[in-house]
Amino acid sequence: MYLIWSNEHRAWWRSNRCGYTVSLSHAGRYSREQAIDTCSRARDGWSGDEIPSEVPVLETDAMECERRDPSNQRKVG
Repeated sequence: MYLIWSNEHRAWWRSNRCGYTVSLSHAGRYSREQAIDTCSRARDGWSGDEIPSEVPVLETDAMECERRDPSNQRKVG
């Protein structure tokens, strides 16, 4: 499963593409295909000239990063 990080909103997409959250526990889970499709169609896309507005992130990688960074464990969305 994948999460979608919004560089534009500095938050994770919620389930069903409904809003944003800074909490991993409230972030939506998407299939690889859904996440890549969503991110490739986002506002800035993946042109290579700009930082993409939306980025797909493996759920396991996001969870591991949060686990390793104690400051993230204090965030509540």
